[in-house]
Amino acid sequence: MGYYEQNEPPVRDQRLTIGDSFNGYGCDLSECAGNGCISKKNRSFWQANACQMALSLMMAATIENAVIILHGPIGCGVQLPNISSAIKAGRAKRGKNPNSLIWLSTNMQKTDVIYGGENSLRETIKYADREFRPEIIFVVSTCAPSIIGDDVEDIVNRVRKEIASDITAIHCPGFKSRVVASAYDSFYHSLIRHIRFEPEPYKDFYPVDKDNPNYEIGFAKKKHQKSRTVNLFNATSINADDEKEIVRLLNALDLKVQIFTEYCSKDEFRFVSEAALNVSMCNVHDDYILKYLEEKYNIPYIIQGMPIGRKSTRKWLTSIAAFFGKQEEADRLCDMEETRLKEAIEPFLPRLKGKRTLLGGGVVRIGEEALLLKDLGLEILAIRAYHYDTGAQPIYDRVAEELADTPIAVSTQIFELANQVKKYNPDIIIDHVGKHGWIAKLGYPSVNLFSPARPFLGYTGEFAFVKNIAFNLENPSFSKRLSQKVKLPYKDSWYERDAFSYIKE
Repeated sequence: MGYYEQNEPPVRDQRLTIGDSFNGYGCDLSECAGNGCISKKNRSFWQANACQMALSLMMAATIENAVIILHGPIGCGVQLPNISSAIKAGRAKRGKNPNSLIWLSTNMQKTDVIYGGENSLRETIKYADREFRPEIIFVVSTCAPSIIGDDVEDIVNRVRKEIASDITAIHCPGFKSRVVASAYDSFYHSLIRHIRFEPEPYKDFYPVDKDNPNYEIGFAKKKHQKSRTVNLFNATSINADDEKEIVRLLNALDLKVQIFTEYCSKDEFRFVSEAALNVSMCNVHDDYILKYLEEKYNIPYIIQGMPIGRKSTRKWLTSIAAFFGKQEEADRLCDMEETRLKEAIEPFLPRLKGKRTLLGGGVVRIGEEALLLKDLGLEILAIRAYHYDTGAQPIYDRVAEELADTPIAVSTQIFELANQVKKYNPDIIIDHVGKHGWIAKLGYPSVNLFSPARPFLGYTGEFAFVKNIAFNLENPSFSKRLSQKVKLPYKDSWYERDAFSYIKE
């Protein structure tokens, strides 16, 4: 099973072509990735960067009836109070119990770094099990214990016999990779290693002897149900309304849908293996676990971009339908949905036509949204992806064809974003959550790349996205007034330089 048998997963830098520093055009990115030059690029200056642990924490925090133990300094948990409120809202929208997140820290001090923090971790695990009785305990191994060599996996394996909870470890030290997408693999690896993916006899089903006269009927019924079941793999940026839209479309094709892994429980995880097909909703999010499920349970998978906009939604939906022999039904469904969508967005299109926009955020989502906005009549000034890896190549092959002369960068740096905004002077900016305060201080209206408040996927998502852009184009007064009172901490001379002058080979 390769990687899956190891205590710790490899970072993406070790198993994929990956990059976090690039500047060029739509026609350049796929070529640069193909010949390997993107992996050689770097920066001579970084303002700041993200940590893969943050994304692993976000994924683990969604799991029902779980406790997170942060093995490291307590400051590593600074984002968890904010995560907790978002997770509660996400659970409520999915009809689940909106319990608060329970998390503990081993609160490593200088003495723990010198002598090791294994004893405090062991005691914290026992306390969490005794006090909260969770179904799953996630031990999150941060930078400090990884540097000093605490054997977290050994502790997890030994203490397992002394507690009632299932327990697993997420190995996600930030220093191991500059690309935060490695966090997805770290979380999935923790599930693969220690969480059951198969139905449990006498709990999920009652075994029937082959000599039983009802055996044949029961077996055929189960086989038929499994043959029409699709596993959808979600992401933190895919909200409950997105899931509802995609389930609606697949249900219309008479397919049963199970959604994994975020916002799931231990009981739901046992049915991961009970499906005919696994489907990713983001190219760079799920390949690690989908390849494992194919190897382990012989379940094929589809990774087909994101269903953002009618073209990508049709391609995504029909690829699934083709697997089940429902291509014609899917085409008819898409025809009907596109007709309804065209009528719904018609009043908004004149407000969008010819408007100039910058896009930034997750590599797959911004590629899909750039192609959608081009089709809607907007001018794409530039695209800025947070990272690039092999999974995004199919989308950027399309970008190379349709937006060949559009500037593309791979960057998470705020100072580069500010420079771009000043130079391009866009009408509106589409960007990742967390960037809009900076953009507003520059005086420009912006729209979230994704949001828990409204859908972005499928036909409902395109309608909501178009409506939101039109609204923000007509209401830019907040950002304009804010920019008159607040300034960003950059010298005027920076705005005169090339935004990506710090990128080097």
